[in-house]
Amino acid sequence: MSCQGKTNPEGVEPERIEFYKHTHYTSEKGWSSLEAETHYNNMTDLKDLYTSGESSMTIDEIMDTILGTKSGYIKGLGYGPKPNTTRSTQRRMAELEDSLKKGKQEVVSAQLELQNRLNTVETVVDNQQSQIQDQQSQIQSLNSQLNTIVARQEEMFSKMQLLSRSSPPSKD
Repeated sequence: MSCQGKTNPEGVEPERIEFYKHTHYTSEKGWSSLEAETHYNNMTDLKDLYTSGESSMTIDEIMDTILGTKSGYIKGLGYGPKPNTTRSTQRRMAELEDSLKKGKQEVVSAQLELQNRLNTVETVVDNQQSQIQDQQSQIQSLNSQLNTIVARQEEMFSKMQLLSRSSPPSKD
């Protein structure tokens, strides 16, 4: 099959816009209708506009915009597959919906459990930080007391040295 001089390999579907042209235009007769030609031109204009710029539209969105949509019918392609509505399919859908609900509930439950664990850990960390601050305060107080004691000892030691130098040695 050939569209605009390009050959599609066998088994490969043509792009929907080119497929539309292929089904509505022949080189012998031209366009099947003025409306078909207008639709095709609008589709190619939108394609050029939206596939090259920052904002984009897919080919399917372009086709739907120009041709519109109908349930079960794709303009330019005909009737699509009908959804299977047998009882087994409905039952399977119900099972999948139940499974999805259970999955969502499990996720919510897991999130709540993780949030509770996080809250507990945050409480423990806060308590430990408070204890660390208390201990740092105690260490500073003890260092201050130790510095005071060392200063007094040095003072007493220097006084003892002065006393021992100034007093004559005792003779026994």
